[in-house]
Amino acid sequence: MTAPLVMDLVLARQMISGCGVEFANWQVVSSAKAAVSAAAGLDGPVALKSAAPDVVHKSDSGCVVLGVAGDEAVEKTYAEVTARAAAAGSATPERVLVETMTPGLAEIIIGLKRDETFGAVVLVGLGGIFTEVLEDFVLRLCPVTEPEALDMFKELRGFSVLAGARGKPHCDLDALARVAVSISRLGNDRDDILELDLNPVMAMEQGALAVDARVVLNGRGKHGAH
Repeated sequence: MTAPLVMDLVLARQMISGCGVEFANWQVVSSAKAAVSAAAGLDGPVALKSAAPDVVHKSDSGCVVLGVAGDEAVEKTYAEVTARAAAAGSATPERVLVETMTPGLAEIIIGLKRDETFGAVVLVGLGGIFTEVLEDFVLRLCPVTEPEALDMFKELRGFSVLAGARGKPHCDLDALARVAVSISRLGNDRDDILELDLNPVMAMEQGALAVDARVVLNGRGKHGAH
């Protein structure tokens, strides 16, 4: 039996972008100098995240740093992130993703899991405490239509967060639904994807941007492991 394989971050983002899902502006670099250059080309503060596929729990390992501004801070943070990735046992600790910080109205999780009995299942939920503690998420078999995806979001117990609770702006539900539809189609089309997580997707008044992605392949599907 082939062992599961974490898809390279760049390939994963390219695959998902090819389905119509938008990401915040990003670039993968392999040196502090390149990190400074990449950050200078992006608007405002940036996030630095280890792009090493063998660092699984990046946040827990201290390999994700948000809100970094200025050349000196970027250079220092690059050194810290790569050192932590190396300490976590990474074979490629120098690979770091530099990404624009994206404010949003809410953090959303949109994902995909392959069930041995039912096949590909798409998941939507609210990020943070809603998913981790309250287990507020909804599942459907792939693929789903846009109306079905909208209904999934409306079934969330925390839907009021998306619908403009307490006078706050409404999130762009149509944009979120389109992301869920795209991911569900990907799961239906590619039998080599075991898991896919967009966590988080930033919900905004207009549009939705993914800021992190993780894909696990079985390595034996019709599309292979890339």
